[in-house]
Amino acid sequence: MLTYDPRKISVAVYQNLQKVKDKTSKKEEHDKQKSQAVELYTYVATWGLLRLAGEEPALSNEPQKQAVVKCFFETLEELAFSEVKPSNPEVKPNNLNQPNKPNKPNSLNKPSVGSSKIEKLTKMSASEYLGLTGFALQVAREFSFWAEALYPKQSNGTRNQTNLITNTHL
Repeated sequence: MLTYDPRKISVAVYQNLQKVKDKTSKKEEHDKQKSQAVELYTYVATWGLLRLAGEEPALSNEPQKQAVVKCFFETLEELAFSEVKPSNPEVKPNNLNQPNKPNKPNSLNKPSVGSSKIEKLTKMSASEYLGLTGFALQVAREFSFWAEALYPKQSNGTRNQTNLITNTHL
């Protein structure tokens, strides 16, 4: 049986999105990054991974948004195609695009010669693609959450502290 730990998704998204944020200090660029990170879930849910992969190069005129999409695919690859250590040594990891080579993870971001993310996604079986899309939705939801945490709203030049518990009278 494979062990699933949702904290692994949260930690990977937080760390990778923090790296994207740290590459710039301009508020306008942070706003674009945050906007793209928040929109990932809706985009993947509406259009799917294949179209998001096709959209990435089209964002070349918006480098901050492209950086977030690239970060999303890198994070998805890191989480979905990393070596899996099953609790039962008899169970071999199931790497989506290379069923005959279970010890070598698939790669969406580092395509082999003549292969792109789009080609790799289209070569997957429908079941594999739908499974990866479902997992991508979980990753995108984390991007949306961490975008709100890493890029808080600003007012008067200072960052607001978000009050998670509101004062209400019962």
